[in-house]
Amino acid sequence: DELVAYLESDAARAADPQFGRVAFEQAQCVKCHRSAGVGETLGPDLTAVSRRFQKREILEAVIYPSHNISDQYRSKIVISNGRTFAGLVVPRGQEGITVLLSDGEKVELANTDVEEIKESNVSAMPQGLLNNLTLEQVGHLFAYLEKGGELSELAREPSKQQR
Repeated sequence: DELVAYLESDAARAADPQFGRVAFEQAQCVKCHRSAGVGETLGPDLTAVSRRFQKREILEAVIYPSHNISDQYRSKIVISNGRTFAGLVVPRGQEGITVLLSDGEKVELANTDVEEIKESNVSAMPQGLLNNLTLEQVGHLFAYLEKGGELSELAREPSKQQR
């Protein structure tokens, strides 16, 4: 509730989306998510997330990542050669699979090395991603997410100097 109140405050409304891009990287969001053309595409693209969800819903998804997991991004537990890996599983056809771990590391496994794949009730998105950010940085991050679509459109538009 405190974070939601802050995000609705005048201070957060004055946040800078450009600083939010830095916070997007500092909070490790960039390792799995893309927003405004920045980041990976393993998790959902967050460019238009503020058009689909309210700030409270986005905040809850970040703070409690395992509370509501889309089937499309459900984590799996993979057992390979006696080792266990938990994360998002991306098929690579005949080559095998890639497991994206919660720390952003990618583990590539051959199909012949995979002993078992089970569903997991724990999100591949780690908890505590906002813990290393200040309140102001969280405000900047949400400004970045809110303006994501506009930022990506601006990035594609030729500058006035190039016209």
